[in-house]
Amino acid sequence: MNDRDVPHTPQQPVGRSDGDRWVVGVDGSECSRHAALWAAAHVSGRASELQLAASWNVPVSSGMIPMSTLTSSASFDALEDSAQAAVDDVARKLRTPVEVPITRSVGHGGAAACLLDTADRGALLVVGSRGLGGFARLLLGSTSTQCATHSSVPVAVIPSTSPITPAVSIVVAFDGSANSIAALTWANKFAAPGSTIDCVLVWDTSPITAGGGQFFFPDATDLAEERFEHLVMRTIRPIQRDGIEIRRTFVNGRPRSTLAEFAQASDILVMGARGHGAVASVVLGSVSTWLLHHATRPMVVVPPPIEDCVDPMPEPAGRDD
Repeated sequence: MNDRDVPHTPQQPVGRSDGDRWVVGVDGSECSRHAALWAAAHVSGRASELQLAASWNVPVSSGMIPMSTLTSSASFDALEDSAQAAVDDVARKLRTPVEVPITRSVGHGGAAACLLDTADRGALLVVGSRGLGGFARLLLGSTSTQCATHSSVPVAVIPSTSPITPAVSIVVAFDGSANSIAALTWANKFAAPGSTIDCVLVWDTSPITAGGGQFFFPDATDLAEERFEHLVMRTIRPIQRDGIEIRRTFVNGRPRSTLAEFAQASDILVMGARGHGAVASVVLGSVSTWLLHHATRPMVVVPPPIEDCVDPMPEPAGRDD
């Protein structure tokens, strides 16, 4: 690993500890370079180190037989050198604008596994939405999906078409779950003075179908809005920072499309890995997964907290998360 120290460290716009470290996945693709540029534009004052991480692995043949038995040590060296070259190339481009030390690492293994292991001791994992996978038509690569699903730290997924601008407009998807409260807490810590955080709850008012009939529960909507106001205020009261405006928005609509519209008008979308879904599992929630595939703005997925700290909002039956 090679370190590149930059002498000047700016004033901190957000609260952080000196041990904070951002990890950026690098694989030589244009999307990963764009993700690194996004990280470089936002790391100053938010972290004490920017680590560029790459990996190499023995390719698998079409017959699903590892090619290690057919590959010489020189070939292994070439694979590692290629990964190192990708990291070095990005590091050279970032040394001028980045005001924190840049470090580099190259690991042996699958891309997602290496990134997850490296970021496990960091504060944020930044990945491009697409890498060098074989299915370019997909909007979200398998490495990005695995990182967002299994990371123990927040993951920022950066589309290659997203503009690199100061994150002054932040949208947080809020449904009252402990995971969404963790997302709001993270956004508040990330926000720089002068930023606005829109805390948005999208209440799905589509009718519930049962036994051939459709039912509406208007009282549940009123209760949900009241509970939303209470939980947001309860969450931000102990963490409110000067210069950060947190707005509360309760809207009726479909969670996926409505949040996508809010995200399009913002600089970054933040949401929990899981919300009030019907099945609590290790996979991402359906809304989070859909937005990762369709959002055109940077999106941060915050993992569930270790322990639930507050009571959740009431959940209507038959709703997705």
